[in-house]
Amino acid sequence: MQSTPATPDEVREILGDVDDLVVERILETAASPDEIAEAVKSLEAGYLADKDVDFAPSSPRVTEVRTMLTELAVGEDDEGYGMPYEEDVDSVR
Repeated sequence: MQSTPATPDEVREILGDVDDLVVERILETAASPDEIAEAVKSLEAGYLADKDVDFAPSSPRVTEVRTMLTELAVGEDDEGYGMPYEEDVDSVR
């Protein structure tokens, strides 16, 4: 797993158009782009399966980011502020 923390541009590349506060909170975890993408993919898998899926994170930072994204997603609308599409996450790799 990549250990270099993500930059603000990398966070936006993975998550799309998100608020600066969200970017800041993600950066505070020191998660790498791969760890952020892993967190997103794990949430997408659960969303697509319409249930919580088994999740074995590769690092504590992945868990931190996943928890943060879950909290941020609660109550979000479908105006593009939710989870990015899978192809967006794949394009980062």
